[in-house]
Amino acid sequence: MNTNSQLNSTHLHSSTPSQTTTQHKSLTMGYGTLENGDWLMVGMSIFSKDRSVELRMQDDGKLAIYYNNRCAWQSTDQQISNAKGAIMQGDGNLCIYDKNGKATWHTNTAAPSGDNKTFLSVQDDGNLVLYKNGGATPIWSSKSNK
Repeated sequence: MNTNSQLNSTHLHSSTPSQTTTQHKSLTMGYGTLENGDWLMVGMSIFSKDRSVELRMQDDGKLAIYYNNRCAWQSTDQQISNAKGAIMQGDGNLCIYDKNGKATWHTNTAAPSGDNKTFLSVQDDGNLVLYKNGGATPIWSSKSNK
């Protein structure tokens, strides 16, 4: 994974909806992608390769895409006061969790047997896309193109 820095701590968390226990690492800031097990914690961002598009995990519990100094997309209209962050789970689902371990939003892309080759891409065109099969197949999109 192409990141600026990464915490080496390991956490245990229950995956939704498959309820399997997985290990994952926390991402502090990087470029382009979230891979299986990567967290984007509140207050952190990742950027498209050309750095024109930012995916930000906001303290109000929303994932948001910013470009041209404006918010182009948000994961939800709900505000969550105790948000922890978003994780690209090993089952193929991108989820936002609160500090109590409750999933507050997800992409509903979990595969019954998991998909350890799923990743989230922040694209230069302003779109946020989940790919499976190592990038061969898009399975979800924010539809937030520039």
